[in-house]
Formats: sequence, structure tokens, C-alpha cells
Amino acid sequence: MTETGANPWLLAGVLGAIIAFTAVKLFWGVSQWAKKPQHRVGDRWGEETVEVTEWAQGGKGYVLAGGELWRAVSKDALAPGDRVYVQKVKGLTLEVRKG
Repeated sequence: MTETGANPWLLAGVLGAIIAFTAVKLFWGVSQWAKKPQHRVGDRWGEETVEVTEWAQGGKGYVLAGGELWRAVSKDALAPGDRVYVQKVKGLTLEVRKG
């Protein structure tokens, strides 16, 4: 006679693989979340100035910070060549101010 049910060892193996995969993804995610950001702007907020490269009316433009070009916003009137301080990062945009 043949069994019509599923092999319990096969089910246990599949379930074990799913649990192991989930555990690895969870630990990897936690380790990435706990890492310090790798962009070079965050460590020096308010201490070093960055250079305005482009600026438009409306308080938006671009600055060169940490060797990278960033979108920026400011309440101050700025012009290309101005040196400004980074107040905070909102996503991929820097909030900057005149010193």
C-alpha cells in the first residue's frame, strides 16, 4: 500500500529552511539598521561649511558636501559660492543655513 499524505520529513525540512532564511534576513536587517550611515555629511553637522553650487529663488538649490552634490533647502537668501552650515538631513535633501 502507498501513503497518500505528505512526507513529514520533507515538510520539516521545508519549514526549517523557511525559518532559517527568515532568521538570517532578520539578523541582517537589524545589523544594517544599527550601522552608522556611510555618507560623510552627518558626522560634521554645524561644524564645517559646505559650498553652494546652484541656487534658485524659492530657497532650493544644490550644495557640495562631503565630495557629493546634494539637494538643499534654506530660508536664507543664498548664491553660488556661499559657504553654509548643514542643519539636518531630510531624506536626500540637506537643510542649510548661513553662518
